[in-house]
Amino acid sequence: MRIRRFLPLLAVVNFSVPDLVLAADGCAEGTYSRVRSPDGNATSYLFDDFSATAGGASGIRRATTRCSLSVPVTQPDGHSVYAMDYRGFVSTSEGQAVSIQALKDRMEILKYEASGPVDADVAVGGKVGVSGSSTLDLTVLLTSAGPLDDEAQDAILFLDTIDFARLGFTTTRSVVDSMNQIAHQRQSIALDLSQTALTLLGQSERFDSGSYVSLSGNSDAAAGFNARWEAGSGFSLLGGATRVSASASDALSDDLALFAGGIRYTTAPATWRAFGEAGAWGSPDVSASLTRSYMNIDEMIQTGGATSGSLFASYARVGVIYAPDDTNELALSTRFARSWLDLDGYGEDKTDNLFAARMGSGSTITDSLGAELAWSRKLDERFDLTLLLGVGRTSADKKGVEASVDWVGDVKGSTEDQNYAALGGRIGWMVTEKWQVNTSAAATFREDADPVWSIGGQLKASF
Repeated sequence: MRIRRFLPLLAVVNFSVPDLVLAADGCAEGTYSRVRSPDGNATSYLFDDFSATAGGASGIRRATTRCSLSVPVTQPDGHSVYAMDYRGFVSTSEGQAVSIQALKDRMEILKYEASGPVDADVAVGGKVGVSGSSTLDLTVLLTSAGPLDDEAQDAILFLDTIDFARLGFTTTRSVVDSMNQIAHQRQSIALDLSQTALTLLGQSERFDSGSYVSLSGNSDAAAGFNARWEAGSGFSLLGGATRVSASASDALSDDLALFAGGIRYTTAPATWRAFGEAGAWGSPDVSASLTRSYMNIDEMIQTGGATSGSLFASYARVGVIYAPDDTNELALSTRFARSWLDLDGYGEDKTDNLFAARMGSGSTITDSLGAELAWSRKLDERFDLTLLLGVGRTSADKKGVEASVDWVGDVKGSTEDQNYAALGGRIGWMVTEKWQVNTSAAATFREDADPVWSIGGQLKASF
């Protein structure tokens, strides 16, 4: 153990002690220079003698030379990524080996190895990140090893320059904001589809319109159908299915099939009646394209990824119906709904996306509580209309979304609770006693989101 204390001294005075391992300082004071670019984004280290020699006639079986570097960081309050370039020369013969190893916080970030007969320049590079620090602290180790042989050449590894150039910089706030965008888009899928689901459940139909089946379509959906069956004793079955266009939500990347079903109980006909309703809607195959944007130095980066999964929602609704005569019907209700959007994980393309994210799989849960008012009126024997007004609030999923972001680490995004208002109307034309044509329009307004508009038509047959 005592011999090791003298090894640095042996290296300085160039003594050779056979069979020993030699350790040396490769960047002692005065043996290197540092050059920094005017903007501070690039730093170069030039070495006079940063080398490791072993084997052959050197008298040393294994030599390690260490250099600790402290690279200035341009913007310490954030996450910086630097390109590293190591340049030098290597010369080895059979049975000899050399290596370059770079460590940051005792973790290996770069490794270069060569063995056997080699006489060549060394040019090896990589990337390294630093967060919340004014310096990038690294340890670089050069190692040479080989059998002792007075007739053989020494194994030599020499570095003359190490260059660092800043590739990117972002802040935690910018990355978190980009994850908030993902969380908001995931939540918006269920909210954007809810209006179509309510149409399948007969939201705009009069309560006294009886049993029917209809074909329908609107600006968000291809042809679909919905129906209501008066089962007797005050019970009604509601439901339908349609194919929804990807344009129904900014986050959808493909069309999907949407299904809805429910059961309603209404008290006996009278001027005032009460009703209760429960049901569910959803889609087994949802394809989404989620995007986010963040700042990299002074450039806004747009990126994202594709994923798929399923959507399921359930709801409960209670209310009262006021029908003062055969012409008018007023329904006031409150509705609670909860949706679960399950999406697979995905990784972003790293092309021109230095701070790429790997999103984990998970579920986005959205709660909605609202009040609805519907007024229906028979204009004459052939025409009738319904006007709808809804207001409420959606509760954001507190769990949010989670991702692992290159050079940043684990990041969580969330979205805020939102108030909303919905307006809608339907005009019906009774073509015959059993056939009716309806036209409808609806709009939903949410905080921090563009309005969602829908225009549609329906061919209904009563039975």
